[in-house]
Amino acid sequence: MTKISNAHQLTIEELQSHYPENDFEQGLSQKDAAAKLLADGPNRLVSHKTSKWVLFLRQFNNLIIYILILAALLTLLMGHYSDAIIIGLVVIINAVIGYYQEANASNALERIKQLLATEATVYRDGQRIDIPTDQLVVGDVVFLEAGDSIPADLRIVSAENLRIQEATLTGEADSVIKTDQPLADAAVPLAEQLNMAFASTSVTNGSGMGVVVATADQTEIGQISTAVNQTKTRVTPLMREINGVGAGVSYVVIGAAVLLFILGFVFGTYSVSVLAVAIVAMVVGSIPEGLPATTSVILAMGVSEMAKKQHTIVKTLPAVETLGAVDVIATDKTGTLTKNEMTIKEIITPEQTYQVTGNGYVPEGAIQIDGQPVELNDRLNLFLEAGFEANDTTLVNTDQAG
Repeated sequence: MTKISNAHQLTIEELQSHYPENDFEQGLSQKDAAAKLLADGPNRLVSHKTSKWVLFLRQFNNLIIYILILAALLTLLMGHYSDAIIIGLVVIINAVIGYYQEANASNALERIKQLLATEATVYRDGQRIDIPTDQLVVGDVVFLEAGDSIPADLRIVSAENLRIQEATLTGEADSVIKTDQPLADAAVPLAEQLNMAFASTSVTNGSGMGVVVATADQTEIGQISTAVNQTKTRVTPLMREINGVGAGVSYVVIGAAVLLFILGFVFGTYSVSVLAVAIVAMVVGSIPEGLPATTSVILAMGVSEMAKKQHTIVKTLPAVETLGAVDVIATDKTGTLTKNEMTIKEIITPEQTYQVTGNGYVPEGAIQIDGQPVELNDRLNLFLEAGFEANDTTLVNTDQAG
């Protein structure tokens, strides 16, 4: 996939040379853009989503579960159908609990992709048009204004009091003033690339233009996504202990069974058929079939408590035990992805404190006192008017009429 390297070092003249009449507002032609889109692919982050069947079958990938399945088969051979059904239910319930929790966590993580912009304003054939962000290509000139989400990595070529909030990448709480001037150093840290705008960040003030220098997985946020997808899964301490217990019990039981069978056969105490049934009964009785079920129930309770009280998503059941064993978590500043949707929750005047309902950009909410809506008075009107005049944002209803 095409990417313009060290774009922060390029001058305006070097960038302008790729456009008709050295004019950024001419942009790419539709023909060139279509050819680049065909060659590079859409500007879209690809997530490697695990299928539901694989997710469900993965719950059986556990040594204790293997032992339980073997125990169920042995009890069936012995004709103890009720025991086999109970062991089978334990295995199925354990898999269902694990699948349900992991599927919920995966769905929640997928929603993070909704933070990315869905449309971008670009110049094509000298006209400013809106296109879906997945049709952006390297070389497109994007128009930016307050409230826009950055659709790809851009080299800023025009900035009018342009400020961008980059907390999702750098953790910086304050928006950053952008410039169109080139930077001399090739190894400038991301947080100090003042002539660059990065996908998943948002414009808070001013306006400007930027040339797309990277799309999809080549963007900074795309490289983070790729690195996360390539992370190798490690066995948690709890599962390591459980697997150790399972392996230890299995070796001891199988060893004892083999020894007893040999001794019984050599001394001829029982017939071979009776001896085999006795050995199978001993193996089944020695398997800790209650361990996975008990462990799953305890972990499920822990995951539920984390979600309800701590608002923490735990992707797999065993991970909650690992998280509970952590004493210190080292993070950089915000330490999380944020939506950059600051919302007024209280209005405090000399006479009264008001509560404000509603969240984010959804135009819903009310000013209340003790849960009851209040009538606007002169002071509240003055407060709201001052807030309106102090910003240049606009609210656009994007819902389509049915």
